[in-house]
Amino acid sequence: MGIFALKRILLLLPTMGIVMILAFFLSKWVPGDAAESFLALQGVQQESNNYKIEYERNYKLLNLDEPLFYFSVIPDFYHPNINEIILPLQRQQVSSLLKQKYASKAILNYISDRDESIKIIKNWKEKNGVISEIMDELLVKASFATEINEIDGVWQTIKPLIADGLHEACPVYRSVEKLTTNKVHWYFPLIKWHGSSNQFHHWVSGLIRGDLGLSIKDGREVSHKILAALKWTLLLAFANFIITGIIAIPSGLAAGYRAGSIYDRISNFVWLILYSIPVFWLASMFIVYCTSSNYASWLNIFPVPGLWYVPDGQSMWTTVVNYSHLLVLPIICLVANDIAQLSRIVRSKVMDQKSEMYVMMAKAKGQSDFKILIKHILPNVMVPLITVLGGKLPAGLSGALIIEVIFNIPGMGRLMYNSIYYADWNVVFGILIIVSLFTILIMLLTDILYAYVNPKVKTALS
Repeated sequence: MGIFALKRILLLLPTMGIVMILAFFLSKWVPGDAAESFLALQGVQQESNNYKIEYERNYKLLNLDEPLFYFSVIPDFYHPNINEIILPLQRQQVSSLLKQKYASKAILNYISDRDESIKIIKNWKEKNGVISEIMDELLVKASFATEINEIDGVWQTIKPLIADGLHEACPVYRSVEKLTTNKVHWYFPLIKWHGSSNQFHHWVSGLIRGDLGLSIKDGREVSHKILAALKWTLLLAFANFIITGIIAIPSGLAAGYRAGSIYDRISNFVWLILYSIPVFWLASMFIVYCTSSNYASWLNIFPVPGLWYVPDGQSMWTTVVNYSHLLVLPIICLVANDIAQLSRIVRSKVMDQKSEMYVMMAKAKGQSDFKILIKHILPNVMVPLITVLGGKLPAGLSGALIIEVIFNIPGMGRLMYNSIYYADWNVVFGILIIVSLFTILIMLLTDILYAYVNPKVKTALS
């Protein structure tokens, strides 16, 4: 069993690596600027005098000035690491001009000369008391222009508005000319090796240490927020798993063994209805009709979903005891659909096993129906059932999202919902990694358990 488990672990490691790479690059492709988000959290606005200094500090602190991965494949005229350009506006302009196939060195020279020329013109205006709103608008437009035709047009429009000969002192005119003549028409791909000084390496290193970064919503550590929420989600998932197994397996065994009986027809009808009802709709109907006496006093069965107040230092189990009455309805909504699905699967498997020779032999020996079900049929039903049960736990981690949001339970589902709403991507992708890790671990345990129950699988895969 040890060698088999080791082989399964080695097979699952590449899957986890792919998940981590996908999660990392998805986190980089989402909109927003992490350094700017932390500045907003710190109360530093773009109008502040120290904005650029604080932005640069946060940008480097988050390792955003380093390449994304260990290597990059880029055209030979591209900037080797565009993330080194710290100011977001300049980085955006360089990226736009690179896409238009202009050489990176000419682009950087143009941006430097443009900023210097704008200072020269502004100093000339102040010195000579020139007031021109048109020129001010053109200078602003020149600062933001990213299309080469627009850039050339703006500076040609500014030229007659300034003093004769001043344009010769402005290096931007020569830079624009060099930029337009340095357009690339063909190029070679260049593989640039960056080593361990890259964002992915720092991210994975932090992940191994349990450091998932900081939340841009409140500045708390992502790992602490996820850990606090994970307890509630695991509680719901395990409660769902246990209650579903306790009810669905005996129900399916009885219905399958007595197929066609009154119990089978009634249970089959009930489970079919429950399986057809969407979980969010069932939860909504329960809240509307069964949490108040607005429609009838006898319908006021469950408590109204309320706010969860967890004081600092209070253990989770104390909180569960205090709010146990608020967990009854969410668990009922979670298990209803799963019980219906699992019981029907068990029923189908039992009906398949009933016609097997070993069941007929057990009946011929005079064994009771209960003994035949438990001793002979159940072990054979459990073999395919392990796969179904193994998928319930990871599905519960993600499937509880709707229930947690509807019933205001402080689990990972509600945390995910709030994090997406506030664009708190560190938390979102942290949850993605945790759920993926749990899913892979449960898949591994399911494979091992499956091989333990069915030695044929172990022999085939070893």
